Amino acid sequence: MFIPGEHRTIMNTDAQPPMNTPANKTVKHADILTPYLDALGRNGIQATPIHKRARAGQDVPEAWLRLAGPWGKADWACELKNRLERGTAGPVIHRIKQIQTRVDRVLLLTEHVTPPMAEDLREQGIAFVDAAGNAFLEDKGLYVWVTNRPPKANMKGERRGLHAAGLRLLYVLLRQRRHARNLRELAGEAGIALGGVTRILHELERRAWIRRLHDGVELQDPVAMLKRWEEGYADTLRPKLFLKTCRRKPGTGLDQLPKRIGVAGLCDKVRIGGELGAALLTRNLRPETATLHLDGIDAIEAMRGLDLVPDPDGDVHLVKAFGQVNAGTAKKPDGAVLADPLLIHAELLLRADDRLREIAETVRAEHIATRWT
Repeated sequence: MFIPGEHRTIMNTDAQPPMNTPANKTVKHADILTPYLDALGRNGIQATPIHKRARAGQDVPEAWLRLAGPWGKADWACELKNRLERGTAGPVIHRIKQIQTRVDRVLLLTEHVTPPMAEDLREQGIAFVDAAGNAFLEDKGLYVWVTNRPPKANMKGERRGLHAAGLRLLYVLLRQRRHARNLRELAGEAGIALGGVTRILHELERRAWIRRLHDGVELQDPVAMLKRWEEGYADTLRPKLFLKTCRRKPGTGLDQLPKRIGVAGLCDKVRIGGELGAALLTRNLRPETATLHLDGIDAIEAMRGLDLVPDPDGDVHLVKAFGQVNAGTAKKPDGAVLADPLLIHAELLLRADDRLREIAETVRAEHIATRWT
């Protein structure tokens, strides 16, 4: 079928018998899924929300849908992402890839997928459907490829994101399992106004991510918090912190930056993150870029001290540090300081690259998750 103004391909091949799956009850807040159920229906796919039990503490998909049609039926794990932008899709792709290692079928649900983003997702093997009906699904006996449908007007999906202040506090909380700090100390560490801390903690408690104690805060679902941190750093926080992209002067390699930071006397003002930080932290990556977190120094002064020149296509990114705890505990022999692993981990996910996702998982397992035990 051809519809003017859009590309649409729907195929049913090698019809297979229905799968034998146990009955499950509908997930909570099924109204959130309604736009996507409707979109799948317009593409000839019957979709029903279902509930699947998970073991305590297990990282689980946000929803499950049972998809049915002439080819048969199957259960798909679903991840919801309200706004998906090509430049910040790395953490979402990473999340989908993680789930794909545990379940056979994963479906991304999002408000709108542009044709270039649709091509990216298809190349990555990531199934999706948006509220407009754009979709890519591939399974035994099933192939759906629909693009170029304009975004649906007045889409009112659940806005689950945290603003920049909330993400800063999330970062502080993720640094350890239990915090015996008062509100003023948490505000100072995160670099946010004291008045917002109570509101943000209430929201995190509503999501069952933390538990308020009489003497502090304890993490209840650090896995969900880390997921939100990854996405929020990419699409909300980093754009606010970004200062400039630079290139190195000829003849100087990325591996010389730590020494240069020490020689310039900037070890207490510049923290190394991104791919270079990951390489220094894991000793298992040849970095192509570096992110430098500047604290108490502006971009011009840092560029002058490190022999960097502005270049939008450069490989050194300068961002502004926030709060009081941007530095990790690791230091290099030359005195250079690495950014906190939470920052390095999130920066590795900015690019949809399998090798960087692998290193990011190493950073998560060895330098982040160990803080929660």
